[in-house]
Amino acid sequence: MVFCISLCVFSENTGYETQIKRVQNAISRLDNSLNALKKDNSTLKLEVSMLSQQLKQQTKLTDSLKVQVLENKASADNSAKDLNKKLVTTDNKTTELTKNIGSKTMIGMIIAISLCVILVIVYTLLHKRINKSNEDIASMQGKADELSSKADEINSKIVEHFNNEVSELQKLATSAAALSKTSGQSGNNDEQDLIKTLADRITFMEMTLFRMDKKVRGYKQLTKSISQMKDNLKANGYEIVDMLGKPYNQGMKVTANFIEDESLDQGQQLITGIIKPQINYNGKMIQAAQITVSQNV
Repeated sequence: MVFCISLCVFSENTGYETQIKRVQNAISRLDNSLNALKKDNSTLKLEVSMLSQQLKQQTKLTDSLKVQVLENKASADNSAKDLNKKLVTTDNKTTELTKNIGSKTMIGMIIAISLCVILVIVYTLLHKRINKSNEDIASMQGKADELSSKADEINSKIVEHFNNEVSELQKLATSAAALSKTSGQSGNNDEQDLIKTLADRITFMEMTLFRMDKKVRGYKQLTKSISQMKDNLKANGYEIVDMLGKPYNQGMKVTANFIEDESLDQGQQLITGIIKPQINYNGKMIQAAQITVSQNV
């Protein structure tokens, strides 16, 4: 019986312990849940605090935006008022400008018509003058052609005359050579006087040819004859120095007469005329040149 009571007591004790363990396990689970809830609560509080701060910032930003919106609205209202004033002013100016344009357009049309009439009159007058000028030019061209033809004819006659004269000059050169043989003295005064006369005439021919068109009939033949005659004189010791058309320099032993010629290059000096040629006998000058120098200085 005692055993039974002990067994009953043991059984009851065992049942209590089991219930206590269950309760303890439940309490443990409740503690864990409570701790988890505390953590979640702390997290939520932190998030609520952050959201509260963000809300405050958003509220401040919203207030600032409201102020900015009000200011922009006021500015827009003022701008609209100014724009309305300007539009009214512009409308007034446009109306006035339209009136002025209409008036100026009429004036412009009158001026344009007047200019057209003037241009027609000027064109008519100029056309008549141009036609008359063309007629005058044609007439002058005809006269120029006629004068050119006459000049060519005169130049041909001059060349022909010079060709005939060259024969006489060659006779003078032969006479000079014969004179030196007869006297037995080459280069005496009589001979030199004759050579000077001959040289003056040759120079005159060269001056005439220098200003003449090279296409004139007989020009080349005459030039060749003069060159041969100068070569013959040189063979006898007499040299007629070529200067015509050549540059002038300060070292020349000549008597020079200077004339201005703007057709030359700046600073250029050319011998364009020979009054008396330079004559050398056996390398020594027996007559100094008298020349004309054209220059552009």
